[in-house]
Amino acid sequence: MNLHRRPLFPIAVAYIAGIVCAAEMRLSPATGLWVGSIVILAAAVLPIRTTPRSVMVLAGVVFLVGLIRTSAGWVVPPDDISRYAEGKLVHLTGAIASDPEPRDDGSVRFELRAESVKTYTGEYPVSGRAMVTVYRPSWQPFNTSDYVPFYGDRLRIHGRLKTPAPPANPDSGSYADYLARRRIYCSMVTPVGVTERLGAGSGLGRATAWFKAVLTAKVHDLLPDDRGNLLLGILLGNYGALPLNVQSAFMRTGTMHLLAASGYNCGVIVLILRWILRRLTVPRAWMHVLLIALLWGFAMLAGAGPSIIRATIMMTVFLSAYLLWRAADMLNSVMLSGLIILMASPLSLYDVGFQLSFAAVLAIILVMPLLEAFLRSRREKDGKKPARRYGLFWRSAEWSWRNVVAAVLLSIAATLGTLPVTAYYFNYISVVSILANAMVTLLVVALTVFGLVSLIFNWLPLIGAAAVIGAGWIAGWMLSIVTALGGFSWSSYSVRSPSWVFVLFYYAVLLAILEYAHRIMILSHRESKDAGEKTAE
Repeated sequence: MNLHRRPLFPIAVAYIAGIVCAAEMRLSPATGLWVGSIVILAAAVLPIRTTPRSVMVLAGVVFLVGLIRTSAGWVVPPDDISRYAEGKLVHLTGAIASDPEPRDDGSVRFELRAESVKTYTGEYPVSGRAMVTVYRPSWQPFNTSDYVPFYGDRLRIHGRLKTPAPPANPDSGSYADYLARRRIYCSMVTPVGVTERLGAGSGLGRATAWFKAVLTAKVHDLLPDDRGNLLLGILLGNYGALPLNVQSAFMRTGTMHLLAASGYNCGVIVLILRWILRRLTVPRAWMHVLLIALLWGFAMLAGAGPSIIRATIMMTVFLSAYLLWRAADMLNSVMLSGLIILMASPLSLYDVGFQLSFAAVLAIILVMPLLEAFLRSRREKDGKKPARRYGLFWRSAEWSWRNVVAAVLLSIAATLGTLPVTAYYFNYISVVSILANAMVTLLVVALTVFGLVSLIFNWLPLIGAAAVIGAGWIAGWMLSIVTALGGFSWSSYSVRSPSWVFVLFYYAVLLAILEYAHRIMILSHRESKDAGEKTAE
């Protein structure tokens, strides 16, 4: 493993330290510059024998960059719309900058990129964004009441503009901090307001939103019930249409990440597309270029949410290694993608999705080689025994068994990485998470394949009908498994949020154990190699 010997590791640690220092102390850019300068001076003067002075100075500079980059994010522009968030009724004009999200209370919520605001003193040009919640009865453009807001539409909204209230429970998350991480500092609710549609949007965002709406309608035509909503959740991350009891079952079984268009979904898409391109004998370099382009197209289609962008950047960095004549290293790829994301948005570090994504990916990268080495050693021992399995049936059974074991091991690795984060934010521990993930992750691959075939070839009578039937069966099995496992009273247990000291201690102990296990694995591999060479001589 040798994390300390990887150049990106100390750089990532220094940058994250700068983010945490600026965020926890709420430093201004000027104060952050002074603090960072002191750290750089200390790194250049203090004698540390274990680390070269140049590396220490570089870490200090990276710490300063993270400090300044984060502290600058707290500065609200002078013409931001939040300057007028006094809790009074205003007319706000702007364009919808996110996919509108229907809610259970009949309202719809979206981000509005503000252009101007009209108060009782006049109308003023503004910038920034506001989180707008509009109830459906208030939509009456062009004397109609069935208008559905769409990405890119320009609107004029009458409502109450205010800053988010602090949480009633100090231990719970702050909605204001959540919005601030997205550079949004105010919200608007229009329970009795009037909204006027000024025009439709244009550009790439509008085109992808239109295509997404067409795809959603097509899925509902093929699978009209919850099975269609499940397929949309896997392909696009649109799980909001699923009933609350189904969403609760996914949460209790620890499989909700499968409906968030995250890294696993991107990995499945890459495997399917890579298999198709290889069968078309596309050169490897062009194949990687096409995979990167298709991945970003999928990310835009899925709404370009934080989780899908994180996964797309990870995959892009990994696929670009071959194009740059470099050996692909998953650990370096993950650290580089994390740095890119934090450079663009430092406060993403405090996003629960960011923490869960990288904790799961890093755990899988570090734990899976150990588990695979253990299985390899068991297979080598079994290989010394007389072979008794012949025929297509036994080979298929053995292949299926290996995939089931791989799914179980993958679930164990991901659970080890995300356990304290899940307990800290959601206050529960899923008992059936490993079993549910092992059973469902294999079905996700099959559902993705059948779903894509049914969408592309539904015009063919035989292939399209068979794909739709297969997708319906698989989706039904997934829903049955998740609801059955999540329906037990003992499927998850409520826990108190652990302290950040305990979380850091957990990951420190886990890294120490993994480092020791990796060294043992390397030594055993060398011993077996030397023994083989002596036997050959």
